[in-house]
Amino acid sequence: MPISGFELFGLIGSIKATADIIDNAIQALKDYHSSDGDIRKLCLALKADSVPLRAFVKILSDISTSARGVEISDEDGELHKDIALHLKSLEQRLCERLAKLNVDGRRLAPRSAWALWRKKDLEKLEKELGDWIRRAWVIYAAIDAEMKNASAVAGQNKSEGRMADLMELFGRLSTRPVQSDELLKPFNDLKAQGEPARRFAVTSKTEPLVGTRLIFEYMYKPYSDNLTIDEINHIGSATHDLANVLYHSNPEKTRILKSHGYCHDTRSRRFGLIYELPPSKTWVTDSAGHARVLSLRELLNRVPHFSLNHRLRFCCNIAQAVLYVHLVGWVHKSLRPDNILVFEDELSEDEGYEAVEEADRRQRRSFPYTLNSPYLAGFEYARSIKALSDRTSDAEWRVNIYRHPKRQLLVQNEEYSMAHDVYSLGVVFLEVGLWGSNGFIPFQKRDSIFKGTGADEVKDELLALNRGTTRDGVAVFMGERFAGLVEFCLNIDEKQEVPTTAFIQE
Repeated sequence: MPISGFELFGLIGSIKATADIIDNAIQALKDYHSSDGDIRKLCLALKADSVPLRAFVKILSDISTSARGVEISDEDGELHKDIALHLKSLEQRLCERLAKLNVDGRRLAPRSAWALWRKKDLEKLEKELGDWIRRAWVIYAAIDAEMKNASAVAGQNKSEGRMADLMELFGRLSTRPVQSDELLKPFNDLKAQGEPARRFAVTSKTEPLVGTRLIFEYMYKPYSDNLTIDEINHIGSATHDLANVLYHSNPEKTRILKSHGYCHDTRSRRFGLIYELPPSKTWVTDSAGHARVLSLRELLNRVPHFSLNHRLRFCCNIAQAVLYVHLVGWVHKSLRPDNILVFEDELSEDEGYEAVEEADRRQRRSFPYTLNSPYLAGFEYARSIKALSDRTSDAEWRVNIYRHPKRQLLVQNEEYSMAHDVYSLGVVFLEVGLWGSNGFIPFQKRDSIFKGTGADEVKDELLALNRGTTRDGVAVFMGERFAGLVEFCLNIDEKQEVPTTAFIQE
């Protein structure tokens, strides 16, 4: 299916117009009440949307100049039409809202009207726009790469596939170097808010961030006290590179925690990453009032009471995080429930503290009645796909459950690939899909099945759990389509690529 230059020209015009509307809306909101916290958050979100929109103009212009005689798949063509129509609708609605913000050149309506409907209306539109940008990044960056491949001179080396081109383009557009002194933080500047562990809640002790809530996560095992300065600096350099990549994360779009920097704890001989809490999220507080960082691993030990939609959305968000890891050219290597974090929603004053009891509010907004969005962490083994792998592993069966069979040896494993992350994703999906079913036991407690079992046998057990019977297979709880997706992930070949952008969108 061809995309005409006229279609692309129209889409470029819509993107430019939408970006201009956003910039005007930001200025109108700032003029209204620059000190209002909610308005500042909305302005920051809109500004974050404006930047990729401007970058889209360049991408689509490149596509336009190379589009003659180039065909794209019918799936991508249908996605293009859907995305273009959706943006046109968003552009019109944003224009209408902007007109209401600047009636006859006057300032915004009284604050009561803003609180009642305009704030939520604009926030909803911003969220829709963010979703549109995420979808468009995938299709248009990939189409751009494919068109460049199609026009390449015969005999030249071509890309290894759509995902490789997409990763290169996305990584180039979404990351930039950060100075080392901006990322390296003194370990003593952090104050623990809970029991120190591999990952725990902290706050900053330095100005101007005193009291800022953060998460500290140790990387790697303690290094030997026999290491040279150069060897220690090498570990620090690897940690810096990872912190630099995660520094550019937008948690609400990528579902990956944003890095605040990293530390070198010389007393324990370990490096660690510092994460920022996602916007409008807070720590989980235990019965003793201590802050805790909650993972999916802990939640799997409790009986869920949320809807099927919550479960499906949760899995989609995890897949979204893995996609973004791959788009910047990295592999995660540790995708398992321990590294999938869940936070509580932060209650705001406009929800009416006087009208609802504290216990009722928390019950409505907390597990097990609501399954909040997940965020990916645990990047201690993550690396660029261009970096060499040491091909080593460990013999911990509770971890091996989530590893591809070719990655469960102590040494001489297969080179780690993105397909291995996809396999791990399938295991996590399977466990979440079975969660709450009759007789459910978290995988890491099924020692009678998985402990001492060979790698291929572990995979066979997982496939058997997925297929189950007419009464206990994943399809019974999550549907045939979900069960088919788990099957695809568990059977993925090490060198296999995701076939189309339509699959990624799905």
